[in-house]
Amino acid sequence: MTESTFTEEKAYAYVTRDGAESRELLVFEHPNPAGGVQIPKGGIEDGESPREAVVREVKEESGLTGFESVRPLTTDVWQHHEKPKAYRRHFFHLIAKESRDQWRHTVTGDGEDEGVVYDYFWIRPGSIPLAREMDDHIGHLR
Repeated sequence: MTESTFTEEKAYAYVTRDGAESRELLVFEHPNPAGGVQIPKGGIEDGESPREAVVREVKEESGLTGFESVRPLTTDVWQHHEKPKAYRRHFFHLIAKESRDQWRHTVTGDGEDEGVVYDYFWIRPGSIPLAREMDDHIGHLR
């Protein structure tokens, strides 16, 4: 991989809560059908740590704030399948106290998804395949 193909670093959030029967993972269905089911994630801004980025991205994309914990899980490099791009992905586990089972949120911030509406819901981790290998590190959740 050449340096020109490595484009950016991104922060990925496995946001969980304790459900009635087991741990649940926060996901959304992308409005573009090709986007599939995803987790909150986004780019890391200049001068921002991956931890700061993941908390900001979750707030912008889902509206959630005030997590019980934010724990780094792992970092990898992911090669985009349709473009000559690779991303360094930083995965985090965030624990939320959230009573809503589903909600709709309009993305804030100034990224490419600003103004897009995401429909959030909870699933059992691993029960639905996530888009673009976003579930590669689900096994790191405790």
